[in-house]
Amino acid sequence: MMMKTKHVKLLGLTLAQAALILGLSQTAAVAETTLRFAHVLRDGDPAHLGGEKFKEEVEKNSNGQITVKMFPAAQLGNNRKLLTQLKSGAIDMSFTPYPMLADVVPEFNIVTSGYMFDSWKQLSAVLGKAEFGQAWNETLVKESGLRILGSFYYGARNLTTTKTEVRSPEDLDGLKVRATTNPMSIAVVRGLGGKPTPVAWPEVFQGLRQGMVDGQENPIPVLHAAKLYEVQGYLIKTEHQRTALPFVMREAVFGKLSAADQEILRKAAMAGAEAATEAMIKLTVDLEGDLTKKGMTVIDLTDEQRAAFKQRVQASVKEDFDGKVLPAGLLASISEYAKTIE
Repeated sequence: MMMKTKHVKLLGLTLAQAALILGLSQTAAVAETTLRFAHVLRDGDPAHLGGEKFKEEVEKNSNGQITVKMFPAAQLGNNRKLLTQLKSGAIDMSFTPYPMLADVVPEFNIVTSGYMFDSWKQLSAVLGKAEFGQAWNETLVKESGLRILGSFYYGARNLTTTKTEVRSPEDLDGLKVRATTNPMSIAVVRGLGGKPTPVAWPEVFQGLRQGMVDGQENPIPVLHAAKLYEVQGYLIKTEHQRTALPFVMREAVFGKLSAADQEILRKAAMAGAEAATEAMIKLTVDLEGDLTKKGMTVIDLTDEQRAAFKQRVQASVKEDFDGKVLPAGLLASISEYAKTIE
């Protein structure tokens, strides 16, 4: 009887141990849910700060059950390579530029349309609460298996030139201005008055130094980081595009999460977007002052001068996109909606 009792106790102990081990393994499995987040921006960049805030919020609010492993500074490749990895499942999240997403959803070209938005608040509303952006995101999910969790402000694009003071589109006549191969970039540069000249970003500095191109256009933090002040004499504050960068995630991963965890990710992306936006606004102001110290002449346009650029750019974009790349009338509809956002 005593032997039987020992066996029963031993069996009970064994079952208890097994249950404990099983419970621990299940807990470990939950804790091992890891999101691989890769992007091309470096430490200190507003986007990277937003990504770190996202990671912090996710891990805190999931009690460590979801972790985020960051791969910044193009460790895993450029934006195009990261998009391929995102689709294949090699990574789970990235900051994918809207012009690349426009290859899947043409309406995303609106984001980089010249002089479409007077403020980040207007652009944010179109991408967020408006039916426009919500519908575009759902199309992206269906067509590519990617989901946008939120977007943040990534600066206003401005024109720089090597030797030419520019205050009107006519001042750019005949000057070669660097553009990307993206059709919207070409349409906007042509509207500004320049001759669009595609140059790969790594070659822009030397292209400007050697006179292959006479100018380029980018947000102030981007041109500062690239040290373009060493080869550009003038910064003309055209503010012809207000850009956004989105948190993009694989739907296959997002869809497997519980509703509660999905909400954690959405809120974390919102917190990350707010942090990145605030950092970009502050950084732009600080760096503009530094550009003058480094020898660049900053030209602030009058309302009338900016209106002249706006008219030309919008006409160029409409000619190339309205009823062709984009549904007829969409540009006008977005413009009218934006005006309702104060």
